[in-house]
Amino acid sequence: MRVVTGIAADRLAGFPSALREAGLSVDPGSAADFLRAVRLCRLRGIADLQRIGRVTLTNGPNDFPIYEDTFAAWFGRGTLAGKVSRPEQDEGPRAEKAKGSETLLPQAEGAAAGRVAADDMSRGHKAFGRLAQDPSELARLKRALDLLPTLERRAWRPSPAGRRIDLSRTMRAARRTFGETLRLFRLARPRRRRKLLLLIDVSGSMKAQSETYLRFAHLATRRAQRVETFCFGTRLSRVTATLRHGDSDEALSRLSGIVLDFDGGTLIGRSLEEFLSVSRYAALVRGAITVVLSDGLERGDPSAMIHAIGRLARLSHRLVWATPLAADPNYRPATRGMAGVLPFIDGLFDGSGLPALERMLRALGRISRLARGQAARSFARSG
Repeated sequence: MRVVTGIAADRLAGFPSALREAGLSVDPGSAADFLRAVRLCRLRGIADLQRIGRVTLTNGPNDFPIYEDTFAAWFGRGTLAGKVSRPEQDEGPRAEKAKGSETLLPQAEGAAAGRVAADDMSRGHKAFGRLAQDPSELARLKRALDLLPTLERRAWRPSPAGRRIDLSRTMRAARRTFGETLRLFRLARPRRRRKLLLLIDVSGSMKAQSETYLRFAHLATRRAQRVETFCFGTRLSRVTATLRHGDSDEALSRLSGIVLDFDGGTLIGRSLEEFLSVSRYAALVRGAITVVLSDGLERGDPSAMIHAIGRLARLSHRLVWATPLAADPNYRPATRGMAGVLPFIDGLFDGSGLPALERMLRALGRISRLARGQAARSFARSG
C-alpha cells in the first residue's frame, strides 16, 4: 500500500478549491480523479504530486502558469515525505492481478507485441521521428483508401446511365418535337465514400505503434473525404484539423502540443464514453466506418468499454478493431474487455504496421456486405 505521510489529507482535499479560487475551472469529477490518483500512484517527491495535479486538474497548457503558482503557494517548496511503503515491491501490484482485474493474454514479441497497459496518468511532449517511408507501400495504401465502401446519396441527379427515367425532362423534350419521344432522360443516385472515423489509442502500451497510426490517419485525411480522427489515452482529443496539414512530420509535431496524454495511462472506456457524450461527435459516427486502433488493454472496469463499444457499433455502418497483438497467429481476444466487445465488432484485424492496415482497408468492402458481428463468428469457427 502506498502511504502519503508528508501532507495532511485536508491540504490535498482543499487544493482543487484553491485552484477554483485562482480562476481555473475544476469540476468535482476532476477533483475526485486527483484524489484517486494520489492514492493509487507512486509519490516519491513533491514533483510527482505536482504532475498528478497537472494531469487531472487542468484543461490545457493555458492553465499551467496559474496551476504552478497556486501549487507553490498551497504546498510550499518543501519535499514530500511520503514514499511507497516498500519500494522494492512496488512493481508487485502490476504483476499480480488484483481481485476482479482482467487477465492479460501472453504478449507477442517484438514491435507488434504491445506493452502492459499503464494505470497512471501523465502528460508530456511527444517527440516523433522523421521516418523514411517506402513510396511503394504508401502508393498501395492510397489505392486501398480509394476502395473504401460507398453509399448512394438521397437526391437523384441527371445521369445518362441512370436506372430511373426523368419524366419531366423527357416530356419537355417531347413537346419540342410535337409529342414524339426521341430521347429518354434518366436519373441516378450518385455514390460517395462513407465517412471514416479513426479512434487511435496513444497510451503507453501503444507507444511502439501510435506514430504509425497517426501517419496512417494523416494519409487517410489527405487522401479520402470525410475522415475524422480522435486520439485517446486518459482523455479524448480531436486531431482532424491538425492532420490536414500537407506535411506529415509537421502535422505530428503540432499534435505533440495538442494531445497531452501521449504514452500515458489507458482509460479506453472513459475516453469512448466522453466521445459519445458530445452530441456533435456522436453525429460523426452515424453511417460511418469506425476503426478502433488499440490493443484493448483496459486498466479500469471493462464494463464502461464494453458499453461504449456497443453504442458505437449500433451507430456505425460497420465497426472494426485493429490491434498489434493480432500479429501473433495464436492471438485470441481473451481479456475481459476484448471478450466483452467482440460480439459488437464486425472485424478484428492485425494492426502491427502500414501493410497490415492496408489489408484491413481492402477487407472493409467485403465486411460491409456481410451481417454484423462477424468477428465473434470468426473466432468461434476457429475455436
